[in-house]
Amino acid sequence: MKTARPTFRNSEVVRAKIALFGGRLGSIAAQLWNHPQFPRIYREYIFQSHSIIRASVPLMQAAEQACAKPCHAEDPVLQGFARYLQRHIPEETGHHEWILNDGEALGLKRTAILERPPKESATQLVGAQYYWIHHYNPIALAGYIATMEGNPDPVEAIEALAERSKLPLKCFSSFLYHAKIDHRHRRELDEVLDSLPLTSAHLELIGVSSLRTIRVMTEILEDIIESGRSK
Repeated sequence: MKTARPTFRNSEVVRAKIALFGGRLGSIAAQLWNHPQFPRIYREYIFQSHSIIRASVPLMQAAEQACAKPCHAEDPVLQGFARYLQRHIPEETGHHEWILNDGEALGLKRTAILERPPKESATQLVGAQYYWIHHYNPIALAGYIATMEGNPDPVEAIEALAERSKLPLKCFSSFLYHAKIDHRHRRELDEVLDSLPLTSAHLELIGVSSLRTIRVMTEILEDIIESGRSK
């Protein structure tokens, strides 16, 4: 008698890949949060974080519009993903402004953050998603979202970081907000992934998108840490 193979939900497959390959990203993040010069390198983090987050809503809008093309009208995966994006976009709108607020609380000028050219790594991170959205399959963005919103720090950890670094808690407003909502966002995305008739090809693309996001985000955090050594 053949033993039945275990059946995994779509979200379990996606999260397993992120957990398997995200170890180095988690390690580098821990180095950043515990850096002896954290108040200084946090300024660079604010800039690089804003460079990425200000693209979040436009990315999702691009994916939603791509899903609405006539060629995808009968695609249940992309129609379901589009409905998710329609719900999620309003919840993500304006988050880049919170990053600017945190920068101001650190003593940075909003104009200085906005006018500074983004690092190439940020354009690579976001640009890959635009390629997949417009030239392959918009479902790739699910891997980006799953990675970026998948593992928020608890409020207590952020409060401890503020105390340890002797920075006002108002410098971490964006972190505090995401600590409160990203667990729900993760659950909602997982429910969507599980409801969609994803094929092995869909899951492979979502996985590739996740792994690329992990790799580039690791490089970005490493660059931020290096900025503390060079000054």
